[in-house]
Amino acid sequence: MTVIEERPELKLRSGYEAELHVGREDIAFHDLPGDRVRIQVTVRNVGAHRSPPTPMRLESAPLGAFVPWQPLARLLVPALEPGEVRELSAEASRPGPVPLGDFDRVPPQRLLTAVSVPEEPSPDSSKGFGGILNLFAKARTSRRSGGEVAKKPALAPDLMDLVKRGHPHWAGNINVFVGTQRVERHRAQALRVYPGRNNLAMFVVGRFGRPDAYAFQLVGLAPEWNAALFNGTGGKNLAISSGDAFIGEMEWVESKGGLLIMLNVHPPSDCRTGNLEVHVTRRSCGETAIVEFDLDPAAQGPGCYFA
Repeated sequence: MTVIEERPELKLRSGYEAELHVGREDIAFHDLPGDRVRIQVTVRNVGAHRSPPTPMRLESAPLGAFVPWQPLARLLVPALEPGEVRELSAEASRPGPVPLGDFDRVPPQRLLTAVSVPEEPSPDSSKGFGGILNLFAKARTSRRSGGEVAKKPALAPDLMDLVKRGHPHWAGNINVFVGTQRVERHRAQALRVYPGRNNLAMFVVGRFGRPDAYAFQLVGLAPEWNAALFNGTGGKNLAISSGDAFIGEMEWVESKGGLLIMLNVHPPSDCRTGNLEVHVTRRSCGETAIVEFDLDPAAQGPGCYFA
């Protein structure tokens, strides 16, 4: 495994003299009772000037990289003094999709079709002073309704819910726009694994109608945990077999428009928790997205499919 000691941080410019900063780990999401999920975003003013009220937009997507996003919520970052930190939050409902079938019976293409939704363009109203006025209007409406946003839309579906492996923690992507810049977090947290067995999890890469190529790198997992990636897109079902294509690190995988990548993890029999990042690079733009897996043999729910 390759270990990366330092990761560059993302600085999100609000479009004004002040500079607002949100890092990937400043985005958190936690499940609440009643199939609700709370999204929390920590914003810092790292500039030398007081920031004006700045629009923030949240989006969600199924767990993966370079996948279509759907609108989630609009918030307003209040004016921040230099060095000031503020946490903003919103709630959304966790969808309860009808399962497509058991993990080892669902064709990958059927799952890809189920989670492929058109990516909505970012509205111009989120930019500039007009966007701030719109957000103030939404804030007044939300105060009357008693919530952060007047209407709390649903998150994107959890892949594991669709194959009867759902667990208590929603797994997916959260995209945060501050002004015109964005930062993303793609995470499956507290995912149950079975020690001494081959455990399968999955994520989506790319989208229909956009041919491209992708390279993958596994980062951060302890040496005694064996892990590998497979291209399960063309398989008969999600349970990988000897015929599925193993993906070597930094090997370009061609996509005609959407890949279903299978993560195979074999933890030791005496394992505790493990953390794994899959770094996905898209050839057409050179950008890299990080998909996080927090693996825990003591986690609740059915978790990974195991063999």
